[in-house]
Amino acid sequence: MSLVSAVITTCVRPQYVYEALASVWAETYREVECLVVDDGGTFDASGIRSDRDARVLRSDNRGVAHARNVGLAAARGEFVIFLDDDDVALPNRISTLVDAVKRHRADLCFGMTRRVCAPSTAVLPSVPTHVLSFGAVGFCDVMTCAPHINAVPVRTAALRAVGGFDVEAAHFDDWSAWLRLADQKVGMCCVPDVVAEWRIHGAGLSSAVLHIRAMKARLLALFDRLETQFTEESARAIAVARRVVASREVVTYDDYAEAMGAAREILHADGRCLGRRLTSHEAWRGSVVAEAR
Repeated sequence: MSLVSAVITTCVRPQYVYEALASVWAETYREVECLVVDDGGTFDASGIRSDRDARVLRSDNRGVAHARNVGLAAARGEFVIFLDDDDVALPNRISTLVDAVKRHRADLCFGMTRRVCAPSTAVLPSVPTHVLSFGAVGFCDVMTCAPHINAVPVRTAALRAVGGFDVEAAHFDDWSAWLRLADQKVGMCCVPDVVAEWRIHGAGLSSAVLHIRAMKARLLALFDRLETQFTEESARAIAVARRVVASREVVTYDDYAEAMGAAREILHADGRCLGRRLTSHEAWRGSVVAEAR
């Protein structure tokens, strides 16, 4: 087993942290170090069970992207995976995802995240992680969907190499990181398993963005910044995404995923894709090299 660093970020919501920690400790994968990054100074570490180990790191209230980068910098594991304090890991989360990473010799894998309406237990549709098929994925797949951070183990060195999480992003700092990794053509794969829960509640960032109807503006702002940073092929995909968003009413992230799913099918059909469709012969550089060995 490889050591995996599980980072939990929290900001003035101490009531959630112990539940998040308990869910990580309940996972079947045993080689895990737990890191709690306190971005608001309110987490009381004295409540951590004495028979389990967790390092508590303090951040200076500079936002979730910075807090995640604090955890990334301290991580000792070969892979790192994250939870926000209002997320819950399911028991087979790390074991399922790391097994897929190892099997495909990838640097990143994502699974599915179930949304739960807190404080009730009503289950909403899962995060719309749309891909054409499970297995190898590339830039156009990640452009179409934003894998939820609680369902993504990533090779620690690879994430550090692209600068970690995007502290300039008002939203989607994690998606920006996955896109930068995809632009570098690191090995990526996905699995159909639901591996984590995201508790939707009124105090969350997504609820605030929905309330002020800011999703469209934040998507366009992200695309404007990333287009100038990426390779020509990836920049063309981002330009397509911008046109899709600009031409539609996009209030929620689900609206974006639905529109992009339809747009990608059209682009695939006429051979242009968002970037290019991965073929069986070029699924990704890492697996091709590995199979050759």
